[in-house]
Amino acid sequence: MRVKELRLQTQHLSALFNFYADVLQLPVINHADTISVTAGNSEIIFEETNAADPFYHFAFNIPSNKFEEAFQWAKNKVELLWLDDYKSYIADFINWHAKSFYFLDPAGNILEIIARFDLNDLADEPFSSKHIRNVSETGLVLPAENFECEVNELFEHYLLSYFDKQSPLPQFKAVGNDEGLFIIVPQNRVWFSTKNTRSEIFKMEILFIENNNLHELKLQNV
Repeated sequence: MRVKELRLQTQHLSALFNFYADVLQLPVINHADTISVTAGNSEIIFEETNAADPFYHFAFNIPSNKFEEAFQWAKNKVELLWLDDYKSYIADFINWHAKSFYFLDPAGNILEIIARFDLNDLADEPFSSKHIRNVSETGLVLPAENFECEVNELFEHYLLSYFDKQSPLPQFKAVGNDEGLFIIVPQNRVWFSTKNTRSEIFKMEILFIENNNLHELKLQNV
């Protein structure tokens, strides 16, 4: 799976422009009521809204041999999130053969930078934002009262499959592959990497490629 475009909402357009352009040093284009962030092969579009303050979770893939450099690079730029489960700022996902770390942007979006060691992606030059390859994970929040039914509908409509390194759990479904994943959780579940930030459903649109077909997925505020 490959995430081509992620369209999200925010009340903090100006702050996000400065963060992604100046702190993360990614290419950012400013429009009247949106900004467009280029993250490797993916585009993240933030749209200004007056709705309840939205926040999301998404992750970036980086070359697998650049994790330590990326960690130091980010540590000098942002406040990393301490992970109680690992007693570290670094999550070591042994079954996934991956490592990652987390931080927040000014809108409260939960960002993750992850190195997946089964991807054949190595780089020689020192780490920089140019090594952010793509949006590799996107958090999808579905209503808790009929969570399994909603997940099944997504599978049927988009012909999705579970991530082969993660068995589905009652409140956590990883869908896709190392290149691109949907992390599907029910509403009101505490997001991993945070102390008590609970998942909520906010409007979002995703353009993604699966089985060589381009798909559009939309979630609405509830």
